[in-house]
Amino acid sequence: MTDKPSRNEDEYFAREEREKLEKQRAAALKTAQETERKTHYMKCPKCGHDLKTEEFHAIQIDRCPNCHGVWFDAGEVDLVIAHEDKGLLGRVFGDVMSSFRGRK
Repeated sequence: MTDKPSRNEDEYFAREEREKLEKQRAAALKTAQETERKTHYMKCPKCGHDLKTEEFHAIQIDRCPNCHGVWFDAGEVDLVIAHEDKGLLGRVFGDVMSSFRGRK
């Protein structure tokens, strides 16, 4: 018996090493993305200050105490429109949202 590895054995270990490296890279990328997300979580997109969550007619909105910007999560604008449907705020948000929906 010889101590020299066969070609199949070399290919097997090369494949195992490649798969191991791919898993390590994927884990490192996931960790980097989570870290990046945490640095932006609840930060104002306009000025970068911390956002404060406030309640407006039972709807949670995010507001920046620095630039006074108001930010909505997915679906929250529709709730404001439904609540203020007959008021000026509802008409303004309705017009804005319909213009965004028309761009698809």
